[in-house]
Amino acid sequence: MATSRQAATGFSLVEVLVSIAVLSVGLLGSIGMLLTAVRTGKEAATFAAAVNLARDLSEKVRMNPGVAARNDAANTYLVANWTEDAGTGAAPGGCAAAGAACDPESLAAWDMGEWKRRVAKALPGARLSVCFDDHPWNASAGEYAWPCSGSGRNVVVKLGWVPHADAVDAKHDGKPQRELPPRLVMQLVVG
Repeated sequence: MATSRQAATGFSLVEVLVSIAVLSVGLLGSIGMLLTAVRTGKEAATFAAAVNLARDLSEKVRMNPGVAARNDAANTYLVANWTEDAGTGAAPGGCAAAGAACDPESLAAWDMGEWKRRVAKALPGARLSVCFDDHPWNASAGEYAWPCSGSGRNVVVKLGWVPHADAVDAKHDGKPQRELPPRLVMQLVVG
């Protein structure tokens, strides 16, 4: 009778090992979820920065409608396939200096130079286009496209950046950044 009481009062080594294994699997799962949450948070922060940059450019364009509404080479807000490797193009100081006399075209060039610097700083592997495009959506591919029609009344900004490795979907996995579609396309308000 004494042996049956001893068997019922304690845990066996097998039960302890099973509970440690279950606890380890649970901890590994929670660590994986934490890492995914951090990566997703970084990608969300990058996307929010891109939206804020596009909104900022829209405000700059609205403040200078005489230049922004023109669909010609004198519209320095228009940019075709710029990458962060291409540089910004505007000289420092420009229209920001006290007492600087800026015409609308100079202001637009200075605005774009400063805005490109901010884009290059905020978005990893930044790529952008600002153009007149009435059909930025490529229905056959089911995604936005970089080429612009150059016609119509819609001025759009197209932003792309190198996403975190886990944020690339299976359709684009392994493609170089130059082949990825724009990650954000937003219509700018002109005047």
